[in-house]
Amino acid sequence: MDDRLPVSVMLLARDETRRLGGLLPALGFAREVVVVWDSAGDPAARALAEAAGARVFERALDGFGAQRRFALERCREPWVLWLDADEQLDAAARAGLRQALAGAGPREAGFTLERRSRFLGRRIRFCGWQGERVLRLFRREAASFDDAPVHEQVRVAGPVGRLPGAIEHLSYERWDDCTDRLVRYAHAGARAALARGARAGVLDVALRPPLRFLRMYVLQLGFLDGAHGLLLCGLAAAQVFLKYAEIRAARAPRGPADGPGGA
Repeated sequence: MDDRLPVSVMLLARDETRRLGGLLPALGFAREVVVVWDSAGDPAARALAEAAGARVFERALDGFGAQRRFALERCREPWVLWLDADEQLDAAARAGLRQALAGAGPREAGFTLERRSRFLGRRIRFCGWQGERVLRLFRREAASFDDAPVHEQVRVAGPVGRLPGAIEHLSYERWDDCTDRLVRYAHAGARAALARGARAGVLDVALRPPLRFLRMYVLQLGFLDGAHGLLLCGLAAAQVFLKYAEIRAARAPRGPADGPGGA
């Protein structure tokens, strides 16, 4: 008897071979795993997903919202669980998922779960990450994604409930993970802002980064996370600086000397 749940687990992949190796074997509770692999990524990640029995599709990443919409359209089960390669359900969440979908199924169109994030090996309890709940389980036909290039959101038509347990977010495990994301997210945020016609003045570049740091480190109690909190808040401020600096540079007037042969 097949006791797997009527769920499609939806994943995006690029270079996450090591992380997928830990995640994919833990998804046996679902009838289907759908992986959309960024064609600019490591082919080993695609091969690993295929070997694990996932349905793998290739698509160049042009924004996370569009990529997740593409993945959602390829899911076949009535329920979809959205996970990232650096996330896993804890035992309580897996049990809650099974209980929620038992019998005729719930009346809700979606469910949120708590997300517990780690940074350089330590659980972050403050910095604005505390009490975070994310909508990750939803009816396929009731869901849609926005067009955000980063920090994309899913919307569902219908009531949203809460599942017990948590998603363990194991991102930012190494320093190069942190710096790579900092640059990529800052660039994506700047591109999205420029597409909306945004501008950045000198005060934006000078004041927004320290204000972000103060909000996370002081108002959101990041100092209680010790040295890890200090580093995380500093990286967040640096990301804001890079984003607004890029917007400022893109909007700055260019004279004849600004070309390749200029001074």
